[in-house]
Amino acid sequence: MRVDFSICTPVFNRAHLLPRLYASLLLNIDENISFEWLIVDDGSTDDIAAFISMVQAEGVVDLKYIKKANEGKHSCMNVFFAQARGELTLILDSDDKLVEGALKQVKSIWESLAQRDDIAGIIGLCLDMATQKPSAQYFVNDPMESTLLENAYKYNMKGDRCDFIRASLFQDKSFPIYADEKFMPEAVITVLFDADYKYYCTNLAFKEIEYQADGLTNSYATLAMKNPKGMVLRFEVVLNNYNLIKLVVGRNKLKFYSNYMRYLIHRSGFFVAYKAYFKVAKFFKLSWFVGCFIGSAFAVLDKIKK
Repeated sequence: MRVDFSICTPVFNRAHLLPRLYASLLLNIDENISFEWLIVDDGSTDDIAAFISMVQAEGVVDLKYIKKANEGKHSCMNVFFAQARGELTLILDSDDKLVEGALKQVKSIWESLAQRDDIAGIIGLCLDMATQKPSAQYFVNDPMESTLLENAYKYNMKGDRCDFIRASLFQDKSFPIYADEKFMPEAVITVLFDADYKYYCTNLAFKEIEYQADGLTNSYATLAMKNPKGMVLRFEVVLNNYNLIKLVVGRNKLKFYSNYMRYLIHRSGFFVAYKAYFKVAKFFKLSWFVGCFIGSAFAVLDKIKK
């Protein structure tokens, strides 16, 4: 049976945070809203079983728990894409909370958008759990229609936001899994939708976030260095698609080419990296040319710092 929302929580040794997230889901129960909660356990070794048993015994939330081998958050997303039954998907990390009434707000907005075949979903704000202030800049207009790439590289908007995305867009998508890497940016897949769709963007806040000391956000730079294959893909999928790279404005194009070269070198070494770089599409030749040298310099500095 199809439901309104599929909510995914990838988890690895975070059982102690799940009760707080669960409490926020309870505050979103409404007789006019249906949602499922999929907890995808990436090989945890802590005591999550007691929590899962408690939620299932209460029977208030439609919970599905899937445990798998430890391969990284992106591998949990693959499981979610294959099993989600909702019309809209939402990723709620273990250290997130859903704002009270958020699902009701999103469903109300979605009712006027669901039939539009050019809309991928709805993007709202996140609140910092401690300060209750937005964790990112406000959209320049509220509402506005934009893409992930435009938000980041046209309007230069920083920070995390809350993305509700059509589940149907993920049906034929999956992240590649590398045995020697356990991190891959979500943009490897989500940015692909920007070529054909826009999002309804609003300054309404839908979730609260709290960054953990050992979380992905706080260790992003380190993870990028240790997982260059995923980072290469993050830039390659944009650079090889004109309908995507055209959404990246001004000097940000140079950043894409530079970072692509940078992580190619970390992935394969200088010689193989140069061969691969020359094969990438050259839609913007000046940025491509200059990016080769800047990316090489970044890679050298990375190695010196390391």
